[in-house]
Amino acid sequence: MSTAIAIALFVVAATTGATTALSRRRRRLDLTEWAVGGRNFGSFLLWFLSAGEIYTTFAFLGAAGWAYQHGAPGFYVIANAPLGYVLGYWLLPRIWRAGKDHGVLSQGDYLHARFGSRWLATVVAIIGVLALIPYVQVQLTGLATIVKVLFRGEASSPAAVWIGAALLVVFTFTAGLRSSALASIVKDILVLGTVIVVFVTIGAATGLGGIADIFHRMNRLHPSYANLPGMQPASGHTAVWFMSALLLTNIGYWMWPHSFQANLSAKDVDTVRRNAVFQPLYTLSYFFIFVIGFAALLTLPHLTSSNDALVSVVATYYPQWFVGLLGATGVLVALVPSVVMLLTLGTSVARNIYRPAARLDDRHRLWVGRVATLLGVLAATFLTLGSSQTIVNLLLTAYSGIAQIGPGIIASLAWRRTTAWGVAAGSIVGLLLVGIPQVSTWWRHISTTEVGFVAMLVNTVVLVVVSLLTRAPSRSHITVGIPDIQHATPTSGPSAPATADD
Repeated sequence: MSTAIAIALFVVAATTGATTALSRRRRRLDLTEWAVGGRNFGSFLLWFLSAGEIYTTFAFLGAAGWAYQHGAPGFYVIANAPLGYVLGYWLLPRIWRAGKDHGVLSQGDYLHARFGSRWLATVVAIIGVLALIPYVQVQLTGLATIVKVLFRGEASSPAAVWIGAALLVVFTFTAGLRSSALASIVKDILVLGTVIVVFVTIGAATGLGGIADIFHRMNRLHPSYANLPGMQPASGHTAVWFMSALLLTNIGYWMWPHSFQANLSAKDVDTVRRNAVFQPLYTLSYFFIFVIGFAALLTLPHLTSSNDALVSVVATYYPQWFVGLLGATGVLVALVPSVVMLLTLGTSVARNIYRPAARLDDRHRLWVGRVATLLGVLAATFLTLGSSQTIVNLLLTAYSGIAQIGPGIIASLAWRRTTAWGVAAGSIVGLLLVGIPQVSTWWRHISTTEVGFVAMLVNTVVLVVVSLLTRAPSRSHITVGIPDIQHATPTSGPSAPATADD
């Protein structure tokens, strides 16, 4: 066994084992603890949990890959979190309050409590689950890339994917949200440490010179890298695409069921607001990732996949022990957010899709959630085996889908007249626009605007029109998302009495 593999295995095993043991100490793993960490995360844990969701394989490998392949179009990720938390500062405290007051554990729970409509909760939960699977696919793609590098190319792509899937299953089945947050602390320390080390030393290690020399070489060899549409003009990454992709991902970010659910783990609303203020600082590290991607382009210009840019340049120019440390970091970068996604997927299935009206105990629903996570990993595995897309393209596709529930969620927190039928109609129309290949292909021929953003605008119009034509929810349901000036008496949330919509 090589030094790199041995170090990577040790770091990953020690991290996952220790954090799982610490999270289980004196705690009973019921559904609330498994899904939202017992609702008592302070600023420290919530910050690292949120950072774990931001700094996924998309950031670690995907951003370097797009710097390698496109240049400037990838810069939108630097603005993504800062702009997203502008919306989050208003949105997240409202979601947290609804969760705390009404026993909400998932996105579907919130919609049931807000509209008194179990069928809407099920529809949106299904949309969320279907969108989470390609997001897990993104992480599996990154895991497979890391595994191939650690095995020096001796592991085939299918074998690397199955190894990654096995790691996901083991960690998810033994972990909960708390252990994921604890593992995220180790992961983020490793990420920042390894990325800064590579950033500082990449010029000397590759013979390119200093950081300034890397930019001078990029200007000389790839003069279009810092301007839109970047190094591949035919790709259509214009300024219009840039802005529409940024708006799409900023709204879509908070519509991911795992982002929605992780917010419910905070102990109070001040923790939520504090996290929204300080979390964007994490994105400063993207600059280091882009520089590493540029160094990879200058030294290894003929890689078959841009996803390999960061790990390939490190594997080529750094010692084996450091490759092992970077490999362990990459594995944790994929594992930690994947576990949060899979926990959310399992919770959504257990609470809102599998016999939602039945009164089942926590043990039964916990078992259902774990089976759902296993099926989710298998689905993502088969999608990964049949895909050759870049990590960023995969994620933008997933964002186009999940953003279609954005208008409904935001309207439910701002407009009393929003109805279940309006949310459902808007979401389904939006999904059809991004999901029908002929529509997406036709749109790309006439505009560079991201198709998911256009679908979201049409979605909003449909939501407003249908809401005005259908009956508004009762006052008790409206106050879940828009409390009266006097503090509303909490309802029982997901277990609220059925209405005519159920």
